[in-house]
Amino acid sequence: MKRGLIPIALGMLAMVPAYADGDQATVTSTPSPIVSTKAFEVKIQTSDFGADVYCYTWAIIGSTEKEATDWAGSINPKFKMQGSGGTYTLKVADIQAFYNLTDGELEQLTRLGFIARTSDGRQTADCFAEVVQGRRNAYSGGEGTQESPFILTTADDLAALAATPADWESDVWMRLDADIALSSFAGIGSKGSPFKGHFDGNGHVVKGAVISGATLGGATGFFNAIDGATITRLGLTGAEVSGVTFTGALVGYAASGTISRCFTAGKVSATSICVGGLVGENHASISDCYSTATVTNVTDYVAGGLVGKNKGTVANCYASGKVAAYNYAGGLVGANYGNVATSTSFNPQVNISTGNYAGRFGGNDNPRNSTTMALGWSAMKMDLTATHGHNADGHSYRFIDKATYADVLGWDFDSVWEWKVEGKHQYPVLAGLAGQTDPGHNSFYEVETGIDIIDTDADALSVFPNPVGDILHVASAKGMTRIGLFNLNGAAAGAAQPRGAADAEIDCSSLESGIYLLDVAFSDGSHAVKKIIKK
Repeated sequence: MKRGLIPIALGMLAMVPAYADGDQATVTSTPSPIVSTKAFEVKIQTSDFGADVYCYTWAIIGSTEKEATDWAGSINPKFKMQGSGGTYTLKVADIQAFYNLTDGELEQLTRLGFIARTSDGRQTADCFAEVVQGRRNAYSGGEGTQESPFILTTADDLAALAATPADWESDVWMRLDADIALSSFAGIGSKGSPFKGHFDGNGHVVKGAVISGATLGGATGFFNAIDGATITRLGLTGAEVSGVTFTGALVGYAASGTISRCFTAGKVSATSICVGGLVGENHASISDCYSTATVTNVTDYVAGGLVGKNKGTVANCYASGKVAAYNYAGGLVGANYGNVATSTSFNPQVNISTGNYAGRFGGNDNPRNSTTMALGWSAMKMDLTATHGHNADGHSYRFIDKATYADVLGWDFDSVWEWKVEGKHQYPVLAGLAGQTDPGHNSFYEVETGIDIIDTDADALSVFPNPVGDILHVASAKGMTRIGLFNLNGAAAGAAQPRGAADAEIDCSSLESGIYLLDVAFSDGSHAVKKIIKK
């Protein structure tokens, strides 16, 4: 037992030290129990000791004890507790360093002792918190902390992660340090026990994962379900994911969290609600992601090239895979009840087998479908029975022009996105990620997408002056059939009828200063888009 020494007066005798019992106190820890490899916080509740309270603490190692410092040394800023009014906390970032433990001592650590005290002699009774051993050097290395994440380099590492719920918690970090080839995979987390940790794909790709789920109400994906997790810089290629409900190549069900700079390729299917190329049902924040996966859900509602049902946020994303659903099918989102911004879809085809909700961009068009700068490829093949849906094609964009993504949508091509040119195909991919291929071609289908439409019509236009003041002149050697000017939200800002199919003028005098897009249709069915700046 540890006790401070408090001098007690005995009549006229000199002050002599005597052991004091100390005020009663309780201690709680976060996490509980304390984990030997992780940061922790202890909270001691006792009498009101004022604001200047310190912690004398020691480690119990087998049958021995080791002080973090001696009694006098605990009156030190390092051991100053936060709080007042009888509630005091101490945070420790690194147990081994704080208590100056050897590796062997850390491995035998079972409890920590604490006494809250003041410099003028007040103290609590002894308080104890249990310690359990953390997972050190599991997987291919690391300790699961932010400073030393678990390292994943093999299929066995991923299988072990899928089988270890303790490593799905919010205080666990992990990093992929190699491309990994998978076959059958169980998926990480579940709706009842979701993945809450931090997963950094580190620019690597997981290839050939075959994931299947058969539970109605369950979730299926590389991450079956997440809640509060962060997933970034990860690619999945050749994935074959099949489920019943809430099915996505990367995440089946995202209750909350952030997903950024990820992509998926392969095929995703489900027999019931909510299937998407990246996420089945989303309540999280998704940014700078894309999917080329084919998505199929022909027996029930909601399928989207990127997200099946969205109740969260989506920004700076695209989809280019074929989508087929029973009803509620969209090139990017099957049904949107959240917000989608600065995103696009250039899928080859979107079909429904019944009902009437389908669109090139989203499968619903009700007021809860909140979108900003939604671009859908107007030549996308659609099921003609659909009468409701968000097509987002008030004018045509060239999906092979970097300006469509950089200038119109405002994507970051300095550090997040990269523009690829391969022969006649030009397209955006994520910078620094392995395994990316032409989104105009997917091994599961060979059909035309917006990336396949190649022409040089933009070069056939003469537009002046630009920037423009009052009158914009448009001329072309090709036959022009329609000329329109649009703002960045897709609303018409001006139009003109070509004179003799060769030239036209648009009055821009009443337009506000800013960026506009000139859309010109030619007699051969092709289009050209140019950025116009109004002074």
